[in-house]
Amino acid sequence: MTELPDGPLRQSDIAIRLNTAKADALEPVLKERFPEIEVTRAPLKTARKLRILVTFHTPDDEDLSGYQWVHSIGAGVDAICKRLEGAANVPLVTRTTGRMGEQIGEYCAAYTLAHLQKMAVRRALQVSEDWDRERAAPAYLFETRIGVIGTGSIGSGVTRALSALGGKVTGFSRSGRPSGGFETVKRLDELQAGDRLDVLVAALPFTEETDGALNTEVFAALQGGLFINVGRGATLDEAALRRALEAGQVSHAVLDVFRDEPLEKGHWLWKHDQVTITPHVSGLTLDEDGAYRLAELLDGVLAGDWPAPDVDVRRGY
Repeated sequence: MTELPDGPLRQSDIAIRLNTAKADALEPVLKERFPEIEVTRAPLKTARKLRILVTFHTPDDEDLSGYQWVHSIGAGVDAICKRLEGAANVPLVTRTTGRMGEQIGEYCAAYTLAHLQKMAVRRALQVSEDWDRERAAPAYLFETRIGVIGTGSIGSGVTRALSALGGKVTGFSRSGRPSGGFETVKRLDELQAGDRLDVLVAALPFTEETDGALNTEVFAALQGGLFINVGRGATLDEAALRRALEAGQVSHAVLDVFRDEPLEKGHWLWKHDQVTITPHVSGLTLDEDGAYRLAELLDGVLAGDWPAPDVDVRRGY
């Protein structure tokens, strides 16, 4: 890992490149709060200062290993980690999570409740003027078995939202280690047909190990239940999902992320009756969250308190 300076720094010792669509929101905040820090949107020319890159989609005009610190303005870091594969000098990598866990928790709670309360069925009954109480009768969250794959900050936010409404949530991760917000965590390879889940939420990061990990074996744990993907699109085996929908293992899928975005016109997912598509909006990095997190980290560095890396570049998240 790149060697970082010891002790506190002065503002004039720091240079930041803003390579992000949120530069218009970040730049005035940084210049007002840290007037002596060099802030630019172009590649940095100085080699004598602490070089920081603030980005999400990494720039093609620079080698990231030339920075001592790379900060992701969003929660996703797969593009950054991919660019740093095999680098001799790996910079400190941090990210902005902000209130994304809460946002995505609300998204998952909304679609879970809509599914259990049969909102679409009730609307169709109204359109056809059909007083069918049996078809309109709901299931309830407090009697629903829910699995959340991915126990990081996003998965924990989803779990808090669903648990607060009475849902019984089990977390699944590669390690199976206990994690905040989850009463029970199992290893992902323990997820099987015998779990008989009613709702399965995927909040996985994208790595070589998770590429296509949401597959036939995972869908076997659902018994005609709801599947929601709010992690990374490339973690989903779309062919396996299609088979699970046809077999009735998945009664409905809510997808906010896709392997290739935007989802191409004509893709089978668009018009499938049992699929809801949203354009990657379950969690958005708010301008104020990005500015607050970056300022918080810089305040620490100026006081000699370096942030611990919250990204393991080798693991990809």
